[in-house]
Amino acid sequence: MSTNQESPDMDVVDGPSDQTVTPLADVHVDLGARLAPYLGVDVPAEYGDVDAEASAMREGCAVVDRSWISRIEMTGEDRGRFLNGLVTCDVKSLESGQGVYGFVTTVKGRVMADLTVLALEDRLWIELPSGLGAEISAHLRKYVIVDRVEIQPLEDRVPLTLIGPETKSVLGLDGLPSGDYEHLETTFSGCGVRLVRQPLHGPGARSEAWTLWTDSADAPAVFDALIQAGATPAGYRAYERLRVEAGRPLFGVDFGPENFPQETGLEDQGVSYTKGCYLGQEVVARIHYRGGVNRHLRGLVFDDEASMAATDLVGKPLLSEGRQSGVVTSVVETSNGQCIGLSILHQRAAVGADIEVEGGGSARIVELPFDA
Repeated sequence: MSTNQESPDMDVVDGPSDQTVTPLADVHVDLGARLAPYLGVDVPAEYGDVDAEASAMREGCAVVDRSWISRIEMTGEDRGRFLNGLVTCDVKSLESGQGVYGFVTTVKGRVMADLTVLALEDRLWIELPSGLGAEISAHLRKYVIVDRVEIQPLEDRVPLTLIGPETKSVLGLDGLPSGDYEHLETTFSGCGVRLVRQPLHGPGARSEAWTLWTDSADAPAVFDALIQAGATPAGYRAYERLRVEAGRPLFGVDFGPENFPQETGLEDQGVSYTKGCYLGQEVVARIHYRGGVNRHLRGLVFDDEASMAATDLVGKPLLSEGRQSGVVTSVVETSNGQCIGLSILHQRAAVGADIEVEGGGSARIVELPFDA
């Protein structure tokens, strides 16, 4: 029985993300991939052997087409100062070649989106959850008054992500960035790429990751060259397995507009408490300094009874002491057949305890990441 569960689909409404099929669709199909919607974009689900693809991520090197990412860019002299006032991370201090992870928050401190900001010499590249480019662009533009800032879609780019301990060998490049989200412009197989050091899978993950942003026209050649250099093509099902094992929550799946940054498990990576004011800062800071939140991201290890219904687990209420403490948000089956998942749970559901799955079975609550 397969218990792999694909993440909930999301509408795609913006920019190049108006494309609902990866530009590399024909290339993937020729390699035997099965395309399916992931976060609103048709990308490879797998190439025939999910276990082998996940193994390559852990022991070798796999390449994943992450065309579901929305992206915009910001230009203008005031771009750093302006964006710094609307996100939780410190953008203003970024130098060219650096990057940072954070959240876009409302005035009430709740998460509108998570984002990665890459500082180039004359612009900022902003990676966003699938389908949110137009919404976040509109949100940002509301606050442009006299600021010298322009916001537009970042079109004609394909993100190819390498995951695994052998990625440096596959890249075969010298002088690679060493810090999280650091990046540089370089060439690979004669094609220009922007190479980003990508801490994709959170603290404790064993796999190293890099993303090559390439022009759509060059993407087939770059993808082929990565495979020729030793990378195994992998789909989103293997990617999802590693993401969940590493305890990396996904916006729109594991957390969303109802959550505060502190509930996501990504506070340490995404929130600066020294950068100064930003929209929602007062609420986010008050939570931090006055006791924290009542809900936290946790891992779930399902028992056999719950695992039998794994394909229906997402969205199931989780009950502790007879009260709902959360819902199942992500579920995957590991290579050893264990069914695991993620949930943001009320603190009454303690780590180490069992929690009831409505409809049958239970799960053990564990700290993240699973693969620490």
